[in-house]
Amino acid sequence: MADRRVVVTGCGGFVGRYLTALLAEEGFDVWGVDVKPDVPDLPLSEYRSIDLQSKADVEKLLKDAQAGSIIHLAAQSSGGISFRKPHETIVNNSLSVLHILEVMRTSEAKVRLLAIGSADVYGSVEPVDLPLVETMPTRPNNPYALSKAIQEECCALYASVYGVDVVSTRSFNHTGAGRPDTFVLSSFARQVVEIKKGKRKPVVNVGNIDVKRDFSDVRDVSRAYVLLLDGGESGQIYNVCSGTSRSLREILERLAELAGIELRIEVDKERLRAADIRELRGDASRLIAATGWQQSIPFDDTLQSLLDEWDARLS
Repeated sequence: MADRRVVVTGCGGFVGRYLTALLAEEGFDVWGVDVKPDVPDLPLSEYRSIDLQSKADVEKLLKDAQAGSIIHLAAQSSGGISFRKPHETIVNNSLSVLHILEVMRTSEAKVRLLAIGSADVYGSVEPVDLPLVETMPTRPNNPYALSKAIQEECCALYASVYGVDVVSTRSFNHTGAGRPDTFVLSSFARQVVEIKKGKRKPVVNVGNIDVKRDFSDVRDVSRAYVLLLDGGESGQIYNVCSGTSRSLREILERLAELAGIELRIEVDKERLRAADIRELRGDASRLIAATGWQQSIPFDDTLQSLLDEWDARLS
């Protein structure tokens, strides 16, 4: 069973909850890792609350688990927070993956690492560059993106120099029920539901909503990660994306339509980023060729799941 045992770091986070459930459904023996002391309500055979910035803790975890693979989700994943806490974000996100790689390098066990990265590493791009492919140069323009670029470089070096079995992703935006409202679409959905329930005036506070992003459903993204455990090529990077970009304005208007309300949009300066990318749209051809993955959940269903969850929480 060891080769079907997988360690998931950040299991208690947004993606982690979907991913661990899917892995269990697929017959994996899932060990969950998070900083939270309480065991999350997830289908885990083992849960460890550890600090991934401690190499000794990582070493003990991997020795005890004897897993066939590791999916590294744990990170400070908000670009907005990274502007306020750049040092914390860069150190946290870089050091944790470096410790995992170093323990894998010195271990005799055969383990595959799936390191979850971000399309933010592409940085500011021009329309002629779209859709983005994995051979494009990276130009991170925020602390979170820089931390993920460092992660990528560490993974590439350990794969090429030391033969560590590591697959990386550049995951584009993804959302769904359970996404914290520090992230834009969940924030929109919460405000829309509050308006519908009469809990706030028909005004939504926004940052720059004319940027365009490539959104996928978290359930589709989780499935891509599971497929990459077997189908990904070591040392390779894979875009995980829908291939379609939508403006945040368009998405907000669609949320209002689905909720059956009218609203007014107001810009909140506190929500504006110091640097923003006009459009991100990816090409998932490499992922599709390696795994056969296809997006399966309609975008309206994704938006409705956000509205339904906030409706339940605010009731």
